[in-house]
Amino acid sequence: MRVLNRSEHPVSRRFIASGALRVLNRLYRAGHTAYLVGGSVRDLFLKRTPKDFDIVTSARPTQVRKLFRNCRLIGRRFRLAHVHFSGGEIVEVATFRCTPELDQDDLLLRSDNRFGSPEEDAYRRDFTINGLFYDISDYSVIDYVGGVRDIEKRVVRTINDPWTRFKEDPVRMIRAIKFASKLNFKIETKTWKAMKEVKADIHKSPLPRVQEELSRLLEEGASCRALTLLDESGLLEELETVLHKYLHGSGRRSEYDPQGSLLFDLLAKVDERSNEGNKPARPLLYCLLLLPHLLAEEFFDAAGPDLLIRNLADTALTAFGASRKDMERVSQLLLAVRRFHQGGRKSRRTAPKALLAKSYFDEALSVFEIFLEATGGDLEQLEWWRG
Repeated sequence: MRVLNRSEHPVSRRFIASGALRVLNRLYRAGHTAYLVGGSVRDLFLKRTPKDFDIVTSARPTQVRKLFRNCRLIGRRFRLAHVHFSGGEIVEVATFRCTPELDQDDLLLRSDNRFGSPEEDAYRRDFTINGLFYDISDYSVIDYVGGVRDIEKRVVRTINDPWTRFKEDPVRMIRAIKFASKLNFKIETKTWKAMKEVKADIHKSPLPRVQEELSRLLEEGASCRALTLLDESGLLEELETVLHKYLHGSGRRSEYDPQGSLLFDLLAKVDERSNEGNKPARPLLYCLLLLPHLLAEEFFDAAGPDLLIRNLADTALTAFGASRKDMERVSQLLLAVRRFHQGGRKSRRTAPKALLAKSYFDEALSVFEIFLEATGGDLEQLEWWRG
């Protein structure tokens, strides 16, 4: 175990949400051990702004609920406490867990409901960079698993044997790619080798979890690198054959995509927006995944564009868990993009009022703008529609 005192690390209470501090302090005053844990400690170490703040404690879920009137217990596989604060802040509180008992013939983790010690809890986490604790009692960082070393080396490494950790929970492979891409870290050699060897185990994971993690990959501001790592690891071929075939040159290319790089060019524009604080909605992201394929089918001039969209979406977006509502929005956006493209080539003095009045007009125009930027198109067409 390595303990870094306050002068040896950059984690500061100033950057911890007020609700999380209140939970930590109340648990500590009630006589419980309580640490800030996981991604929030990692991000504070990297001087990034955490998305949320999770806490781990010696208090049992029912004890946490007694301390906080604004607390709800959730979860079946493992009981968690959610403490709600005004403004929508939710602090997740978990009790220290120990290493689960596994069937050596089938390592898939189906039950994780045994309480343990802080050290046991650290070792049952997925990656070393997510295994750090911040102690509110003395403002130290506690490192049982070598997380500080790997943050400094900018490495994503599983805690203990990677083959075992990925077989326990195959979704961890997608999470490794998420952390490597958004943090610009390298995946450690053994961890990467294990991912490539057990990639087919991803089909053992609950489909909704896989779909949610895949969609999140596109939202982190590093979708280009995430897609590359998905492909190089073999996970993309396992999960989404349409995108895999596109990346490997199978099928036709459109005039807008002679080198087969359009998808990366589109995603690069989205990454720029995400990193500027303009997080795109998922239907917009799904549109960009489909657009290169549709253009190869001459989407802008095809006789049945709605059918083209529907058939492709049913095949290519299933892996991302797109809902029927998402599918409908994707169809609306892409059909509007087609109208934008056609309208820009015509000599009408004004844009069609019916399209301008649609609730999805601005979002569709964003898709069109990204397309024009990625292909070097005429951005004056946007002014024609906005005007």
